Order: sequence, then structure tokens, then C-alpha cells
Amino acid sequence: MTADTQAAICSNVALNQQRPWPPLRILAIFFHPTALVTALGGAEKRFVETLKAFCRESDLEVTVLESAPNLLEKAEITCTKHLLPLIFHGKGWLGTYLEWSFWTIKSSLRSFSLVRQVNPNVILIPNSTLPNLVSGYIAGRVFQRPICVIVHHIDMFPAKGAAENRSVYSGYRTIDYSRVVSLAKTVAFYLTLPILKRVKAIIVVSAFTAKVLRKSGVSTASIFVSGNAVDLSLIDKTKPYAEERRFDGVFVGRIAKEKGVFDLLKAWEQVVKVRRNAKLLVIGSGLELSVLKEKIAVLGLEKNVMTRGRCGENELYSLLKSSRCFVFPSLLEGWGIAVAEALACGLPVVAYDIPALREVFGNCSSVFLVPVKDVDSLTSSILKIINATEREQSELECCSRLYSRQFSWEKVARKDLQVLRNLGECF
Repeated sequence: MTADTQAAICSNVALNQQRPWPPLRILAIFFHPTALVTALGGAEKRFVETLKAFCRESDLEVTVLESAPNLLEKAEITCTKHLLPLIFHGKGWLGTYLEWSFWTIKSSLRSFSLVRQVNPNVILIPNSTLPNLVSGYIAGRVFQRPICVIVHHIDMFPAKGAAENRSVYSGYRTIDYSRVVSLAKTVAFYLTLPILKRVKAIIVVSAFTAKVLRKSGVSTASIFVSGNAVDLSLIDKTKPYAEERRFDGVFVGRIAKEKGVFDLLKAWEQVVKVRRNAKLLVIGSGLELSVLKEKIAVLGLEKNVMTRGRCGENELYSLLKSSRCFVFPSLLEGWGIAVAEALACGLPVVAYDIPALREVFGNCSSVFLVPVKDVDSLTSSILKIINATEREQSELECCSRLYSRQFSWEKVARKDLQVLRNLGECF
């Protein structure tokens, strides 16, 4: 090699090193239910928090197509946002599914124009609900863009006393959904799986969710475990409403049968027999809220159980810090952000012993996991906590806060971003 040739090669290498890499362009399809169906859930919180971290990256260009209401109007979220309102508002489960179908059609058409405009390297689907999946998958296939889906949980119902899972339909029927609603949910489940098998990457929040996907036929190579977190800074700054604990127990989540909130009422009916003035606060919204209120009246618990619909994060954390015990008898979870938030607020937790909660919180000494659907064990664990001495309560509070310190949105966002960058390089 001549000196001139070597000099030319070195010059080209130096030029390439100085030349900035083009930004990674991400198009996110962000469908989320209205407040009537659910409050700000774990999937929505996760996207909002990781998006804040994405917006701090100088080499990222993120565009989001979002359903109404707008959840991204925060100063830290500086990406390009396109709001796509729902054109139909249904009532009940079937009306809600029809509403989602209309949005799916509308968003699929809108995503086509956005792909042409933005020319994304990656299409990001922040949760695996069908409106997100279908819109993002169609756009990705038509324009040949790699697709990344974030999966929080897959509805799998363990069979009682058996190693194998029961059928999805029978699982929904077991928790008292009607035949029609159970069938609709089952159809949605079996429409979801084929799409997940065909996307380039799936980010999951727990090893349990990854295991369920692998058992359902999804390639191990496409699955990446990232995790979840909570906003410790905001929680630490939030003050309780009063120094004294106003509520003996508190539940936070979507008001739905799979969240176990009706089992909680059965347990609280027993708690009240021992502690007549025991107060329970139920925070959340959902299609079953009116049914829950009726059940509270039937059980004669109007003076003991209070409901509070959707509330902002500051109010939520104030209410948690004004309670003695967090009760979460959910049957289906992928990680359990509500549990982590309760721990960060210093609360001990009583929950059903389901795989995801055992994986994430099983080593926390202030989390008490009881057998699924065992209302008596749920009741006795609640009573044990609310009857604890001040010293015992202080020790539980310390354990809860300390355990929650490990969860960081920055760590989660970095893991997600690495997957997205790897996908973008392949395009």
C-alpha cells in the first residue's frame, strides 16, 4: 500500500468518524382506553415515563399517534404528537369493543400518511391491545418497517390443582364474565397471538410474561425482558392528607372482575365483623364500577367502603400514604406497578400469589402473598397488618420503601432503547 493510498484511507475513516449518524426515527401508535374503561393503567404509565427519557435523547426523533384523551401533555414530552379522537363512544363491554374497532380503522389510515411523512426506522406499539397491534402491524407490513411491541401481560388462567392452564374462554367464565363478553375476549386473545409471532421484537415486563409467550409459540429470539418502575421522586415529594392513617385498606386499579375487587369486598365484609369501623378505599374506574357500588350496598358496607374514581398522581400518592395496608387480589398481572407504588408510599401489601407478583415482589418481607381465591387467607392477612403494633407497622413501612428503591424508569428506558436501536440498524 502506497503512502498516498494509506493517507486517503485514513482521511476517509476520519471523515466517517466526524460525520454524525442520522437520528433514529420512531413512530409510536398509542391507543389507550378512556377513563370510563380504566384509569391511567400500568401500560399507559410505562409509555409516558419511558417517553420522557426518550425525549432527552438528542439522536431520537419520536412521533406519536395517540387516542383521546391526551395523556402526553407534559413539559418533558417534547416529541411530535398527533391526537386522533374516537368517533364513536360505546357503552358496556361490547359497545367498547365496537368503539375500539372504529378507532383501529381510522388510525390505520392515519398511520399510512404518518409513515410516508416521518419515514420511521421502527414502529413502536406500546401495549398489546388490538387497536394498537392491528394499526401498527398493518403499517409495518405495508411499508416494510420493523415492529416492536411492548407486552405487559397475556391472559392465562391456571387450572386449579393442575399444572396446565385452563382454556382462555373458561378462564373468563370462571371470573363471572358473561358468555358473550368471554367469547369476545377470547377472540381478541387469539387474534393477538398470530401478530405477536410475526413482529421483529417484543419487549416484556417480566420473565413470567416471556415464559407465557414462549409457551404460546413466540420465538425466544424476539423476546426481551425490560421491566417496570415507579416515579420515586414524585412519590417522595408527595405528602399524606393527614398524619393519621385515614383508611385501614386501599385498592388501586381498574374496576374489573380480573382485578379481584369483588373478592376484596367479601374479605372486607369479614374484616368489619372483627373491626366494625374498618375503612376501605377503592380507587379506580372501569365498566364494573356501578356493579361494585351495588355490591357494596347489598353487603351493607356503605359506611366502611368508599369509592374514588380516577385521580391524578399527586392525589393518588397522598391517599396511599393515608392508608395502612394495600390490598391487591388481582388474578392477572404482568408486573404490578400498583404494588410497587404502594411499597414506595410505605405500605405493606396483601395480594394473591400469582406468578408475576411472586417474581417481582416475592422477596419483599412486607408483601404477603396468599393463595388465589382464598378469601379467608386474604382476610386474616389484612387483619394481621391493621392490628400490628406501631413498631411492627414502622418496620413494615421501612421494608416497603427500601424494596421500592430498586425500580428506575431510566434503567427501563435504556433497555427499551437498546432494543429499538438494534431494530433501527437493521432497517
